[in-house]
Amino acid sequence: MTFSPHTRYSVLGGCLRLVVMGVILAVPAVSDAEPAPLPRLLEITWKRGPNLPQGFQDSQGDIIDGHLISVGGFCSGETGVPGKPNSYPRGFLKKTWALELARPERGWLELPDFPGDARQGMQAIAVGDKLFCWGGFSYSQPYCYRDGYALSRTSRTWKWTQLPPLPTAVTAGGMCAVGSKIYLCGGADYDATMFYTNGNRAGKHARLGAQLWAIDTNNLEAGWQDLPACPGVPRWVHAMAAVGGDLYVLGGATGSDNEAKTYLTVVDNWRFNIAKKTWTRLADLPVASGNFPSGAIVYDERYILLVGGYQYSQIMNPDGMLRPVYGKPTRHYEDNPMCSDIFVYDTKTQSFGTASPMPLNNNLPMTVLRSDRLHLIGGEAQHAVVDGEHYGHHPDLYLMGEIRAAQ
Repeated sequence: MTFSPHTRYSVLGGCLRLVVMGVILAVPAVSDAEPAPLPRLLEITWKRGPNLPQGFQDSQGDIIDGHLISVGGFCSGETGVPGKPNSYPRGFLKKTWALELARPERGWLELPDFPGDARQGMQAIAVGDKLFCWGGFSYSQPYCYRDGYALSRTSRTWKWTQLPPLPTAVTAGGMCAVGSKIYLCGGADYDATMFYTNGNRAGKHARLGAQLWAIDTNNLEAGWQDLPACPGVPRWVHAMAAVGGDLYVLGGATGSDNEAKTYLTVVDNWRFNIAKKTWTRLADLPVASGNFPSGAIVYDERYILLVGGYQYSQIMNPDGMLRPVYGKPTRHYEDNPMCSDIFVYDTKTQSFGTASPMPLNNNLPMTVLRSDRLHLIGGEAQHAVVDGEHYGHHPDLYLMGEIRAAQ
C-alpha cells in the first residue's frame, strides 16, 4: 500500500487506522509480540585488517580508485586500553585516510585533509571515481554543517574540490546513489544542546528528518532538488540504500525535539519509487533497533545490510504515539548496550532475515560493501577484544567480512 504525505495514523480496535486524503483505510496493526526466529540469509567470515591510525567513530567514506577512504570522525579520548596508551586522542578529525585494497599490507595512507572544519557524522557516497561528502556536526559553531567537498585522484594526486551546499545543515542522514544522482533522506540538525529531526534548530524545514533531496553529479550547478518527503517518522542515523529503481529507508532514531524529550527508536520502513515518485510502507523492523550505517550496503543487488545499532527505551510511531520496544538485540557483551546484529532486508521477498553477527558490539561503524567484501571502520564499541587484541570505546578497528549466501 502506498502512503502519501496527507496520511494520518492511529490505532483503533487492533488495526492501524489510516486517513488518506480524507478516506479511512484499515490494515492490521504491527504486533508487539516476540517475532518468530529470523532466517539466516547470509554468512559472513570475519577477519581483522590493519588497525586504523587511531580510534574514532562516525567517519564516512567509500571506495574510489581501488582505495577504501575514511574521512573525519571523532574520538572521545581514552588512555586505559591495554597496549594502546596513545591510540585514542580526544577530538574531532578532518583527517582523510586510505587503504589500497590490493596491497593492504602497506597500511593506512594519509591523504590531504578534508577542507572544511573537523567534524563527524557526514553523509558520503562514491559516484564514479569521486567521493562526495556533505554536512556533519561538531561541538563548535556552527555545530552542524551544510558544506560539501568531493575527493578524487588524478595522476596519482589526491585533491578535494568544493560542492554546492546542502539545502540546510544536516548530520547522519541517509545517502545513496543511482547512476549519476545522489539522494539524501532525513538527518538531524544540531545546536550544541540537542539534535533536531522534526525541523531544524530555527524551526524551519518542517519534518527535516523526512525530507528527500537529490543532486545530479553531472549537473552540480543545478544544486539540490526537492522530492516528496517520506511519510514516516522523521529520523536520522538510519539505513538508506538503492536497489533497482527504488530507494529504501530503514530504521533509525528520532532527535530529542519531541514530546518525550529524548531519542526514540524508529521501526517503520519505506520504499520510494524514483520514476513514480511514490512512497510505500514496508514491514516494520523485526527487532526494535536502529542507528544503522547508510549508503553502499547492498549485497548481490538484493540484500540490504543493517549493521550493528542501538535500542532506545521507546518507539516513535508515524502518528507520533509512543510504544514499548520489542525483540532482543544480539550482544556479544551483555554489559554493553550496543548491538552485534546484522539484519538483512531481502528486497526480492520483501522480508527480513539475518547475517552472521559482528564479533563485537558496535554502534554505527562506517560500512562499505563491494561485491562480497564488507568493510567496517571504527564505530562505538565501548570495549572489545578481537583476536586477542583490545579495542576502546571508539575503536581503532578495521574489520573485513567475506559474504556468501547461507545454505
